[in-house]
Amino acid sequence: MFKNVLVATDGSDHANKAVDLAVDMAAKHGAALTVLSVIESGALTENAKRLAREKGIDMSPVPGIPKFAAISPNVEAILPDVGMILANGRIKAELAEAIMEEAKHRASIPQGANIRGRTKSGDAAEEILNVAEAEGVDLIVMGCRGLGTLKSLLVGSVSQRVSHLATCTCVTVK
Repeated sequence: MFKNVLVATDGSDHANKAVDLAVDMAAKHGAALTVLSVIESGALTENAKRLAREKGIDMSPVPGIPKFAAISPNVEAILPDVGMILANGRIKAELAEAIMEEAKHRASIPQGANIRGRTKSGDAAEEILNVAEAEGVDLIVMGCRGLGTLKSLLVGSVSQRVSHLATCTCVTVK
């Protein structure tokens, strides 16, 4: 029934359950499995910072970038630390890669199925849908709540948007 399964993961508990279900579905149907982790724009959430620390990712600012206080003490109160802004991009990329690799490892345990790992950057729902279309996915599996922010309560969660807009079967795991 399913030939190509996509599981989107952000490393949250619900996403880990989604990975387990996607692995099971792919194995039962002899389907290929794509594990996707998306790097979202914006500041790192507290949950993402916690997960990065748990995975041993260096959280320090990019060295050698002067603070704005060197220009004027009043400027630093208004503008953020540029070294930390640049570090956020690196931290997000490393976190997405670590999440994807961990999910691939979990997935490769049963039967050594056909597993691919991908990381993308941008809006999570949009990137999930783009990968699903590009790879001819016929099943998307994802957690119902991830590491998202308050924003998801206002504009809808990633899983809600993907389920609404996808042209294939979607399973949301709780």
